[in-house]
Amino acid sequence: MRQPDRISWSQAAVAGLLFALISCTWRYLSDGAGFDELAIRFAAYFLAFTVGFYFLYNLVVKRQR
Repeated sequence: MRQPDRISWSQAAVAGLLFALISCTWRYLSDGAGFDELAIRFAAYFLAFTVGFYFLYNLVVKRQR
């Protein structure tokens, strides 16, 4: 069975972008948040998810080898 490869920063960034987009869209539709709040949330969600996903995914892959 082939071991999963490590994830690159660009792949983690795409996942972070999707997460931030979905989260901010949900917030906009449910609360009607303004642009300034959504922009700050988008940046925070994108940064936190991208960095966290990159390190956690690669940590799990590294331990499986």
